[in-house]
Amino acid sequence: MRCLLRLILLALLLPVQAYAADINVATSTYCPLACELVNAPHDGIMHEVLRRTFEGTKYRLIFHEMPYVRAIRDTLDGQYDAITYAGAVHAEDFVFVRNLDMINVVQFATRADSSWRYRGVKSLDGIRFSIPKGFRTGNPEMDDYLNRYERDPSRIRMNSCDNPTMAQRSNLECMLNDRVDAMLVGSLAFRYITQREGVADRVRVDPEPVAMFYNRIAFSPRCPIGKELRDMVERKIREMRASGELKKIFDYYRISP
Repeated sequence: MRCLLRLILLALLLPVQAYAADINVATSTYCPLACELVNAPHDGIMHEVLRRTFEGTKYRLIFHEMPYVRAIRDTLDGQYDAITYAGAVHAEDFVFVRNLDMINVVQFATRADSSWRYRGVKSLDGIRFSIPKGFRTGNPEMDDYLNRYERDPSRIRMNSCDNPTMAQRSNLECMLNDRVDAMLVGSLAFRYITQREGVADRVRVDPEPVAMFYNRIAFSPRCPIGKELRDMVERKIREMRASGELKKIFDYYRISP
């Protein structure tokens, strides 16, 4: 009993971190931007930047893993305060972090021995390609094609995996096994995945871009302090860039800032 009382007293004397508010962050695995949370502290560029911004502050980050389409929708609706990455192609209403632009070029990838080349949507006749479910590029002509044919399995194979990384890995396996002719990819994650999987020499990324957009950390337009939190992240990024800390993060993921 005496020992128990001592333990209780010791617990009461230990400092307790008090938080003014929780920041609920929607995330969906898309390495190297947002890798699996179990890999922390090296669980993706955006996760690392957010953690370093808010550590030691009055705010506590709580990450919520979910499918990407839901992450976009629920953050816009205000169910979550922030999302780890989003592009203006998905919604212009977000409060975007403006000084960490991860350029994502949307391109077609094929097997290395393929003779097919992308030359606009007319060149898609006669091939079957794969996309993650709900994927859109921001290119009106391409998105019209996806809207028209995404439910036609003779033209498009839709992958309904929970997150973009799983979808790209599944689509890559299908392509390498000759079940589709090509896949529509975000170049940032595709390069990362093929290097990690050791298959970069078995694929070819068509140099003709379909679209290009920026992936940015973003706060919900319904978050009352969204702009204040955005400004905190931007200040931290400036500090990390000046100190070289940001470059070390990019180097770890083999990404050029």
